Amino acid sequence: MNPTPNKSTSSNKRKANDAAPSSGSVVGEHESRPPGIKAMKKLRKTKGKEKASSSASPSAASASPSAASASPSAEFSKMFELKQKDLEGMKELQKLSILDSLIAKKENLDEEDKVVKKKLVAELFLT
Repeated sequence: MNPTPNKSTSSNKRKANDAAPSSGSVVGEHESRPPGIKAMKKLRKTKGKEKASSSASPSAASASPSAASASPSAEFSKMFELKQKDLEGMKELQKLSILDSLIAKKENLDEEDKVVKKKLVAELFLT
């Protein structure tokens, strides 16, 4: 009383001989396979390190030892000047926004608001 196996399920199953070899099972052969997750992470890390070292190396290679010591102060002064220009621009934008809000008011302005408005107009547009 052996039950006979269902032909549809037995034909759907692969036998070990018919199965395609997996990349992990073939050790000796040198097949090219797509890189895995770990390999891609390693590749990204090495590319990032190369970019960092290549961006640092041209300035260090072209600079002499005396210029290298002066370079940080020159960079600092350049950054300081840029920051000062940026702050001046920010102050002017703040003044313009205050003037814009005063001009946009539909109701009558207080004496203080009128003084501020006149001062801002004189400072921004007459100088």
